[in-house]
Amino acid sequence: MPLPILSRKVISGLFLLDKPKGPTSHDAVLWARRVLNTGDVGHCGSLDPLATGLLLLVVGEARTQQNRFMAERKVYEGVLRLGLATETDDIDGKTLPTKFPRRPEEVSEAEVRDALRAFTGRIDQVVPTYSAVKVRGKPLYHWARKGIPVDRPVKSVEVHALELFAFSPPDVRFRVDCSKGFYVRALARDMGERLATGGALAGLSRESIGSHRRADSYPWQDRSELNPSLFERSFIPIEQLPD
Repeated sequence: MPLPILSRKVISGLFLLDKPKGPTSHDAVLWARRVLNTGDVGHCGSLDPLATGLLLLVVGEARTQQNRFMAERKVYEGVLRLGLATETDDIDGKTLPTKFPRRPEEVSEAEVRDALRAFTGRIDQVVPTYSAVKVRGKPLYHWARKGIPVDRPVKSVEVHALELFAFSPPDVRFRVDCSKGFYVRALARDMGERLATGGALAGLSRESIGSHRRADSYPWQDRSELNPSLFERSFIPIEQLPD
């Protein structure tokens, strides 16, 4: 049940949520609508079920600022697993029967660093096969599930920084600071192709969106009730948001 402090008819602002692995972004929105006692909740850029981290929810009148928050830079920490390719470009997808010239243990750390540098700056990305980008009026995942091949759009995106945290074959741990529209799954796929081993995303966390940090977000667990003190820390009323 929603808490009494949130039972008033109108609540507006930005809710910083730390999404765990498993639930979808839509699951988080449904939960917020229930505990905030309002149907007027949306998110500012989805996270796949595999991913964890910062999800910005706009509530009430703050929904008019949704596009602004979606356009801000994002920072992710991820794990690229070399040695395979999947339909979805992450390890949750079906493995493709692709044979690659090299094994992950044949790749050096210097080669990984060179590959990361190649994907820094303004780059073009082929949108993943399983994504919500629309082609012929339908999202790409619609055509993929039907087994109908279509030409996938190519998007120009900006990578402001791309750092290697650790390399322990077959896993590459990295941090990326990127623009709106960037697909970390596509980076994993393209890195794997560049290194001739194949690659898929094995883990992902979103650490920040613009000036908003995961460290300041509400530690949500699916089906949990709202903790008022944590909510107060993680909710920015609309009057405190910049114009």
